[in-house]
This record gives sequence, C-alpha cells and structure tokens, in this order.
Amino acid sequence: MVVERPARRMTLRQLLIHAEKCSRDLFEQINATLMPRVADFRDLTRPVRRKSHYPALIAFMNSLSKLEQANTEIQTLVEYLSDQLEEIHEHARRERINRR
Repeated sequence: MVVERPARRMTLRQLLIHAEKCSRDLFEQINATLMPRVADFRDLTRPVRRKSHYPALIAFMNSLSKLEQANTEIQTLVEYLSDQLEEIHEHARRERINRR
C-alpha cells in the first residue's frame, strides 16, 4: 500500500483510516493465501491422505516453501501495520500534550 505523504504529515483521522485499510488487507491476505496453504500442508501431513498414502518429499517441500512465503508476506504486512499503529499512538500522545 502506497502512502501519498509521510505519516508525520497526515492527520490523526487519515492515519486511522489508513491503518484500517491495512488491517483489512492483512485479513484478506490471511484468508486468501495463508489459510489455504495451511490446509494443503495439513492434508499432506495427516495419517489418512486423500491422494496418496505416501506423498513425495517434493510435495512436502513445495507445500512448506509456499507456507513460508505466505508467512513472510504476512509478517511484512504485520510489521507495516504495527508501524502505523505506533505512529497513531505517537500522534495521539502529541495531541494530548498540546491540548494541556
């Protein structure tokens, strides 16, 4: 997600809206990529398997690498959202101090 201007120059309302959009994107990313990949990996590791009783090691490795890739993408989004929330916290703290 690209921000038009730096977070320091955004109003608190704009920061909140941007953080809400980021959290929605994170939720969609989890539902669209992580959950299906976890389900695929789980299917491979269950004692009773649908496709083959003995899946190939390549299938495990491919599934695990896809799972790691999804994890990396989600970790990036979580770190970005955490930075946004920290900026909101700082902005609110500055506003509280300025109003005294």
